[in-house]
Amino acid sequence: MKQIVRILMVLVALVVISGSVVAQEATEDREGWPENFIVGVYPDDNVEAALAAVEPLRVYLEETLGIRTVLITGTSYNAVIEAMRAGRADAMEVGPFSYVLAAEVAGAEAIAIVNYDEEVTMENVEERINPDILPGYYSVLFTVKGSGIRTVADLEGQSFAFTDPASTSGYLIPATTIMTTMGFEQASQIEDFADIVFAGNHPSAVTSVVGGTTAAAATFDANLIAAAAEGVAEVCGYVEGEPFPYTQPMTQEEIDAIYDECPDGNIVVFAQSAVIPETPFAINGEYPDSFKDAVQAALLDIINDPELVVALRRYYVNPIEQLGLEELDDFYNGLRDTARLLDLDLGG
Repeated sequence: MKQIVRILMVLVALVVISGSVVAQEATEDREGWPENFIVGVYPDDNVEAALAAVEPLRVYLEETLGIRTVLITGTSYNAVIEAMRAGRADAMEVGPFSYVLAAEVAGAEAIAIVNYDEEVTMENVEERINPDILPGYYSVLFTVKGSGIRTVADLEGQSFAFTDPASTSGYLIPATTIMTTMGFEQASQIEDFADIVFAGNHPSAVTSVVGGTTAAAATFDANLIAAAAEGVAEVCGYVEGEPFPYTQPMTQEEIDAIYDECPDGNIVVFAQSAVIPETPFAINGEYPDSFKDAVQAALLDIINDPELVVALRRYYVNPIEQLGLEELDDFYNGLRDTARLLDLDLGG
């Protein structure tokens, strides 16, 4: 009996020691973690709706990381960036160009990229989740077949609509496409090349061309899908229920083939940009790797929770192996090149 008691005492002691080691390791792993994890999001036009859309993510991160997680908003992208620079935000989800600025002035570090899916439901979530889909989109230049515009060079002297000077896919990227194609060194040369107007937003860019206000325009790939689905325009290459070709990288030969088969009077694409990275989840780069790794792991694991994917209308990926990159931040170097070409101030 005494022998059994001694064995039990030894086992209890081992459990206590083991528990102490685990607790110590957990404490060491969490050294430098924030007491409160503050995530900045851009509210767009509706603060309450923006916060409600991200609330499931806040709850998930709080439960997964084991620290209080708080959402904050700003009146603009820059306001969210300034919050991180001032130490009032630990992480953020802003636009891709805004991330480039945040990396420059606020030490933001991309750890995962959003894959948006507004059409995901519990009925189709399993088939729509695909970690191999590149988290990016494309700017396209389009016209009405029969306008005589087939190439970027054909825009000379024609009316052309960008969307908004601050729009990535509606101005910054398509302006770069025109400049590099034509060999322009300054953005002002575009205004001498074509009759430039700003439609104000992406839907208006489509109606500008459909209604004949301008001969051509720029927008992002999914906006043409929306225009076709809503009956605003007949868009060549769009077939309901099938993938829209311009949501994937296209060769000029493939673009020309659709152009040739397009009936006169329909909207047709004549140029596609390089891929535009989607919005990253970016964290303060000064935090320890243990914290950044924990947040990244939590984000990347969302893909395994269909209910959360549906609630958020998105999941997160890290495509560095797919793209052959050393760091996720390198995915945004093309935007940095655009900033230099357009002489954009990324110094804040």
